[in-house]
Amino acid sequence: MEQPSLILSFYSFGAMLHKREGDAVSEYPVDPTQIAMALSAKVRFDTGLLSDRTLLVRQEGTKKIVAEYRAPQKTGLYLDGSETALRVPLPGLVLIRLTSENKNPQYGVFAVKKRPTTLNEPLFHAPLPNVFSSGNICWGTVPQVDESGLQAASLAGDWAVLLGSRFNDHGVSGKSKSHPSDIRQMLIALEGRKARTYPKSDLLPVKQTLAQVLGDEK
Repeated sequence: MEQPSLILSFYSFGAMLHKREGDAVSEYPVDPTQIAMALSAKVRFDTGLLSDRTLLVRQEGTKKIVAEYRAPQKTGLYLDGSETALRVPLPGLVLIRLTSENKNPQYGVFAVKKRPTTLNEPLFHAPLPNVFSSGNICWGTVPQVDESGLQAASLAGDWAVLLGSRFNDHGVSGKSKSHPSDIRQMLIALEGRKARTYPKSDLLPVKQTLAQVLGDEK
C-alpha cells in the first residue's frame, strides 16, 4: 500500500502538515486561514449566461464577478445644479461588479442594443456622465453598497446607488453621436422632446464584447 506524501491533521490547538520523504517524516504548523484560501483558489464556479436579469455569476477563490442586465426604460436622473430629475429613456445596460478579498469593488457599466444571449454581444458606451471610456464608474464621494450588499448575487443596490446619485461634468464626452462633447445635452434633448426610447443609432461602440470585458478573450 502506498503511503501518502502529505497529511493534513486538525487538532484542538491548530493544524499540522505531515510531510513524508522516504522514511523521514517532518511536521509543520500551518495557518487554517491559509489552508482555506489555498483550497478556495482552486475552486471555480461559473453559471454561464443565465436567462433572467442576472446575466452571470462567476467565482474563483475570493474573486467574484456578477453581471446584470437592465432593460430599456425611462429613468429619473439628477444632474448637478438641478433639483428636478430628468425623465429620460435609457437603453439596455449591463453592470458588472468585481469583488476580491477586502479590496474595494470594481465596476463597469455598458450599453447594449439587446439583452446579451452570448458572451460575444458587442458593448457600447453607456450614455451617462461619470462613466469613463473604459466603462469604469467615477463614484466620487457617493457611498456605495455595504458589505452585505456585496455578498449578494443581485446588483439591485448597486443600480440604485449608480442611477440615484447626482451626475456632474466628469466623463461626459464620447458617449453620443449627436452630442459627442456632452452626453448631458443629449439627455436634456430626449426629455425635451418626450422621447419614449433611446435611439440605438446614437450609441457609440466600445469595440469590445462582453467576453473581452470579462477577460475571457483578448
